[in-house]
Amino acid sequence: MKTRNSALYALGLAAAITLGGASSADAQKTTRRTTRRAKPAQSIPMKKDVPVPSRTDTVIVTRVDTVTLRGRVDTVTTTMMRYDTVTRMVYPPLAKLPGLFFGLGAGVDQPMNNINAVVKAGLAGQAQVGYFPGTSPIGIRADVTYGQFKDRETDCRRVGPCVNPKLFTAGGDLILRMPIDRQGRLNPVLYVFGGGGYAKLSDVTTRQMFGAGGSNGGAYFHSDGNWYYDVGPGVDFTLGGLHLYAEGKYLTINSGTQPGTTNQKNVHAFPIFGGIKFGW
Repeated sequence: MKTRNSALYALGLAAAITLGGASSADAQKTTRRTTRRAKPAQSIPMKKDVPVPSRTDTVIVTRVDTVTLRGRVDTVTTTMMRYDTVTRMVYPPLAKLPGLFFGLGAGVDQPMNNINAVVKAGLAGQAQVGYFPGTSPIGIRADVTYGQFKDRETDCRRVGPCVNPKLFTAGGDLILRMPIDRQGRLNPVLYVFGGGGYAKLSDVTTRQMFGAGGSNGGAYFHSDGNWYYDVGPGVDFTLGGLHLYAEGKYLTINSGTQPGTTNQKNVHAFPIFGGIKFGW
């Protein structure tokens, strides 16, 4: 009985192996046929050496910061853009300084010290010519002035006659100039000067002479020509395209000694002028 069952099991196992092998062979044949017949649905073109156009990139620096808050991790992205500004300083050109120059001015002859007791300020005029070598701070000039002192009305009415003494000067000075702001429109230039020359007083009355000198120890104020020396400050500046100046000088006239007295004090005046200069 056992031999019969064993034979039946052997026959069944052989049949199963045979059927499985046939199915595997059929499946392999079908797969091969399908593989051979499969064709791509669309052909893909292939190109070589395709040029890539150049591109300008803007670089932005991005910084990623990680912030931890009580166990929670947050990522903070910060974009930093830096702008650089280049400042170019442009300075205006330096204003020109005069070399050879001429000047015309008007002002007053202001009496000083003893003669101020008998005369007062009167009108005056000035002409000058000067020269600075290049931009040198030191220059020279020559000038002439002509003006008058006004007689005092009270003296004229009380004693008379009423006469206005005249003053003429011709001399030369050494000038030291000091530019302040050559880049500004005014171009102010301070200067000081000193020198001397010849002074001529005229039309001085006896009343004026004795009133200034007194009986003793006063100035010898009289009609005569004598040498003088002067010193003073001034300023040049530009306004509306014109080169203007203003100056004053302390004038000391060596008038000598009045005969018969001890009056040895010199005559002093302070002419003040303002005007225009040419030669820039």
